[in-house]
Amino acid sequence: MDIIYLIPLIVGAFLSYLSAAFAGFGGILIPIALGAAFYSIEWMLAVLVPLTLLSNGYILVRHYRNIDTTILFRKILPYMGIGLFVGILTFNRLHGALQETIFGVLVVFLSVRELYLLLRRGDPSPPLGGLRAFLYIFSAGIIHGMYASGGPLLIYVLNKFNLEKSVFRSTISAVWLILSVFLTSSYVITNRLTPATLHTSLLMLPSLVSGLLLGEYLHRKSSGRTFKIVVFAMLLFSGLSIVFR
Repeated sequence: MDIIYLIPLIVGAFLSYLSAAFAGFGGILIPIALGAAFYSIEWMLAVLVPLTLLSNGYILVRHYRNIDTTILFRKILPYMGIGLFVGILTFNRLHGALQETIFGVLVVFLSVRELYLLLRRGDPSPPLGGLRAFLYIFSAGIIHGMYASGGPLLIYVLNKFNLEKSVFRSTISAVWLILSVFLTSSYVITNRLTPATLHTSLLMLPSLVSGLLLGEYLHRKSSGRTFKIVVFAMLLFSGLSIVFR
């Protein structure tokens, strides 16, 4: 494939892995939003999801001690895992613009609300109740199974635990690593992952490495409050990208 044709995806991948190293998320939403006018979403997922194994694996090898295992194994993976299974099963039937638009509008609403509270009062709204948290995490799993883009809903919930920024990043990177293993496996089973998509993934490696290195640097330099503002600003960008792409 001509490298010129891949420029939008290369730029999106760089921003994606910069975001992953800085905040622990942002991931596939960014290159999908930038590349939707040039490539099919199904093809981009097959190219990018295997790379998330590398990016999140890198973060966890370096920072695994920061993982909050209680939140990871008791509050996220059980519910998001069920949602992921549902999302994978329904991808071919429900994949469409309406579902993506509804999801994007919800992300925009949540992001604007939290940014307003942060900038006005200096702190986001109180933690979610058990049922609401479950619904958000379960829905994040469904969206992730369908579009590999369930991050905004999960980020919204996880931010309510008021974790230190390095714990936040490592814990959510562990989620993405585990879910990416299942997604990649499903792509192999359904023949969406091919030698051609793997070749394109290899071409994305320079974007991955440069994005991770810059993201690590920015993560070390940011303050806790700045980190939260940037997280919700990226959520807002992600939601707007979904709505208007």
